[in-house]
Amino acid sequence: MAPVSLEGSTVIVRSKNIKNYYGKEIQAFSKGYSFSLDDERWELSKNIRVNVGKIADLLSEPTRTGFLYALAFYASQLSPAHARNIASCMQHMLVSTRGNEINDSVLINYRAMLPPAKEYYLGTIRGFLRRWHQLGYPGVSRDVIRLLDGWTIKGNRKGDAIKRKDPESGPLTDYELTAFNEGAVQAYERDLLSLSELAMCLVSSNTGRRPLQISHLRVKDVLCGRNTKDEPFYILNIPRGKQGNGFRASFKPFAMTEELWTILSAQAKSSIRLVEDRLGLRLNEADRQQVPLFPDIEALELVSSSHEFSQLLKTDKLHVATAEFNDALRFAVDAADVRSERTGDLLHITARRFRYTTGTRAAREGFGELVIAELLDHMDTQNAGVYIKNIPEHVRRLDEAVGFQLAPYAQAFAGVLVASEKEAKRGDDPTSRIRTEEGQGIGTCGDLGFCGANVPVPCYTCMHFQPWLDGPHEEVYRHLLDERERLISVTGDLQIAAVLDRSILAVAEVIQRCDQRRQELGQPGVAGGG
Repeated sequence: MAPVSLEGSTVIVRSKNIKNYYGKEIQAFSKGYSFSLDDERWELSKNIRVNVGKIADLLSEPTRTGFLYALAFYASQLSPAHARNIASCMQHMLVSTRGNEINDSVLINYRAMLPPAKEYYLGTIRGFLRRWHQLGYPGVSRDVIRLLDGWTIKGNRKGDAIKRKDPESGPLTDYELTAFNEGAVQAYERDLLSLSELAMCLVSSNTGRRPLQISHLRVKDVLCGRNTKDEPFYILNIPRGKQGNGFRASFKPFAMTEELWTILSAQAKSSIRLVEDRLGLRLNEADRQQVPLFPDIEALELVSSSHEFSQLLKTDKLHVATAEFNDALRFAVDAADVRSERTGDLLHITARRFRYTTGTRAAREGFGELVIAELLDHMDTQNAGVYIKNIPEHVRRLDEAVGFQLAPYAQAFAGVLVASEKEAKRGDDPTSRIRTEEGQGIGTCGDLGFCGANVPVPCYTCMHFQPWLDGPHEEVYRHLLDERERLISVTGDLQIAAVLDRSILAVAEVIQRCDQRRQELGQPGVAGGG
């Protein structure tokens, strides 16, 4: 049977006039998805399934019928995520109160049970019950609406993790953000991460966009152009996520670095090859441009023709599920052993923390609510204010002692300590030798590829660097600290000087490892390095 529209979605239908839609398909708001009122689970989009049967079984008739029709209105006309949120809150209320209908007693008892931090659950329920009653479905009386209208309900506390600078769920520090980005790249270079996982990690950390938005990206959204001065610029055309316009209905351009564009371009080519291999055919250029940047391999396996592929491109079914992004982030942390200098443990990472970090860094740089809302792709500024009101302290001042204290946690050094040049990989190649500005040898580069880094400072955070046990690393450390102080005195900005911090911590870690190794060999240590 062809999908039908839920009549109660568009007009007020009184209970006497409810038509029976059980067993009939109702088109969900997301293209390509439909459900029936008697389905146990409603599949509303690629990422959202609602177990309505579990909730409906808690209700008696006619409240059960009214609930299903009212929720179907949200599922077919509004956001799938909002429908899921409503279902979750309703289930929580019914289970908590053991209620089987919607009446004053259930609502009053539920309000008394809720802690202040979760009172917003009742706000979600109130909005749903109001619409339920307006649509005329059975189960919500006028007396219930009068009760709810007389209540003042606190909303969800916005930005609590940001205000507390929570080390587990709040914004990342500069050290943590840099450690994650560098760790993801190093894990990829060691073949511990796939290209797709690396791209997921870096586009999340660089843009601060929601996984849903990133999952909806396609090849055509990775852009490169030239300005009037013939200079290249790189744009990622990101689908908007919470504006209610539907799948890939509106976009916001994001200016990205050449490095990120290079990775995403490689991922785009890889995705095209993957799709063509799975389909066993060569796509025309128009369809190539429509290939998901992060395709769902399992969904591709079910595609039997180019026509079916073209039809599925109208939906989100060929795009990877959003859960894959947080999985990739956590996998990168584990693979690279990325740790927080605040906790000493593996970095607890989610895509949401990158959003918090983007807003926090913007506030620290002095941007206002409008700019922060624009950076985070918010519809208004009501959520951006938390960043302005809670501007974090600037990067802490590093001195010799602090650098050694943070080094074990930051784990900025990515290379391998060797006893001497002759034990290093490529140690017999004079061109591999890394020297200080004064010409003293400090280590060996184990990579045969071309490197344009301004040695030796960037070497300490490179996985190919092999510092020598007897190298003058203390001199490098003191030089970096002096340079940091010089930058502060010239610019007056700790943020600018902080660009050296990752290298400072890496050198401090090398010094500590050298001290530890000398102790193991029975040699005297270096003062200050322990």
